[in-house]
Amino acid sequence: MKFAEARVLKQAVTEFKYSIDRRPNSAKYLSAMSNYGTALLEELYTNYRFADGNDSLSVYKFLDAEKWTNYLKPYISVSRYEGFYTQDFQSQKRRYMAKVYERCHDLIRHEHYDQANKRLKELAQLDKNYKDVQALLRFSEVEPIYTTALHQFELGEYRKSYYTLEPMRKKYPDQNELKLLMEEALERGKYRIGIVSDPAISGKELSISSAVQSRLISEIYAMKDPFIELVDRTNFDLIQQEQEAIVQGSTADGALTQEILSANAYLKVTINIADEIEGELRSETKKGYERYYVETKNKEGETVKTAKYRKVFYREFFKENSVHYIAELVLTNRATSQIISVKTLEYDDRDQAHYLEYRNDQLFPGYWKYQSKAHSSDRPEISESKRRQLDNLRKASRSLQNPATMRRGAINSFARNGAIHIKSLDLRP
Repeated sequence: MKFAEARVLKQAVTEFKYSIDRRPNSAKYLSAMSNYGTALLEELYTNYRFADGNDSLSVYKFLDAEKWTNYLKPYISVSRYEGFYTQDFQSQKRRYMAKVYERCHDLIRHEHYDQANKRLKELAQLDKNYKDVQALLRFSEVEPIYTTALHQFELGEYRKSYYTLEPMRKKYPDQNELKLLMEEALERGKYRIGIVSDPAISGKELSISSAVQSRLISEIYAMKDPFIELVDRTNFDLIQQEQEAIVQGSTADGALTQEILSANAYLKVTINIADEIEGELRSETKKGYERYYVETKNKEGETVKTAKYRKVFYREFFKENSVHYIAELVLTNRATSQIISVKTLEYDDRDQAHYLEYRNDQLFPGYWKYQSKAHSSDRPEISESKRRQLDNLRKASRSLQNPATMRRGAINSFARNGAIHIKSLDLRP
């Protein structure tokens, strides 16, 4: 039977399986399954036995036959097939696996690790305990990664080397050579930064600079970058205390010098511009029209409401607070005093309060000259959309952010973007 016919038999027994599952006592379906299932197994085992001595083909034809035998076992008798070919199959499988195993060794010797890995996975599927396949499988995965990382290490690309090894180290935590190379890459590539103030600034600029420094320390720690270390220590609380002491001028010069000398570079955070404007509450008396209704009786005696408009005054209020800051982050090599990087960060924010005060929601905008009498220049804007606009202003919030609140936003922004900038630099000791 040809391949197309074997495929038809597989499809047929699958359909009969579903039919029997729905109607398990149907003699028609059971008889058909017995006929088609037996024909399929005969075909599959015959194809296996006459595979022209090709061990690999025989192995996979037997596995296919075995799979369908297990599939059909609940529905037909398969005892004549179980064990009948097993001894012959095991002999073929041993020969085939021995050939593949030797081929894997040859591929590994010639550093064709990807190909070796594919063939080793194939062996592991046939027999996961075959010889040292598991060890070779691990070696074929680890060795090319380790070789790449070692080359990067030798070029001084310690960060690249570390992160090349990291996924494999997580997969195989007991691989000691990975651990040792990662530790050495980390030790050689670690970059120590001291954070200091600019002694030339004072007042508000100094206060904000101090806050940015403190927040920047938090952001750098939150990144959990193993290659960036603040002043060669990991005690976060101590670092914060020292930064505050430096800003307040209570740290001795000798202590500061010792702190900087332990770093590869120092980062100076300077707030050059700190404009904070607390706006005045401005108000304006405006003219408008208030709608009211008058009830009258029509000829039929029905009550009719008629809209009327009276000329009124209302007050409109406006206030705006705004801030503008410019920060400069200068990273300088401690040994050579060479500037490594300069990053300028700018932050703007503003908040507005715009509202009006009036007793009800029947207010319309417009112009009038005399409140008590009509004039040709009177211009009421009797539009529901206009009324809703004024009503929204009547309900608008009276509160707005003060500059101190907006300052916190600037501090967080400077610290977050400063930390991202530091991480993006190619810092090497």
